[in-house]
Amino acid sequence: MQLHSPRAWIRVIARNAKRLMVFIAGVAVLLAGVAMLALPGPGVLVVILGLVILATEFAWAERILDRTTSTAAGAANKLTDNNKGRAALAASGIGMIVGGIVLAVMFERLLVVGVSVAIAGVVGLITLLPQVRAWIDTKANTPA
Repeated sequence: MQLHSPRAWIRVIARNAKRLMVFIAGVAVLLAGVAMLALPGPGVLVVILGLVILATEFAWAERILDRTTSTAAGAANKLTDNNKGRAALAASGIGMIVGGIVLAVMFERLLVVGVSVAIAGVVGLITLLPQVRAWIDTKANTPA
């Protein structure tokens, strides 16, 4: 493609600006997710969200996303494969929601932590839904 016309230049600049914005947003979300792996919050979910953002523009991110979702689905599948695992997940999800709400309401300084913990509990409970379990089974059995 020749870049002699102003339209061609504008297309190239716009395309690269979009890729840069996607890269900045994706890396920011990805780093927040990595931080949440050690801090309270749905770290794995946020890491996957960051990879989803990056995968809209970058093939390398799509490959990493496929491997990450397969690994996470395999772990979730092992946990929800039996009644004890599902009961433990339900109990911990409810406990995280209640604990997160208590933190957010009683300790104003811990509002963000409380909300993050509650969201993580909701995410845990969502994995118990039949439709989500079917998706997890599919992802877990898909080669990375």
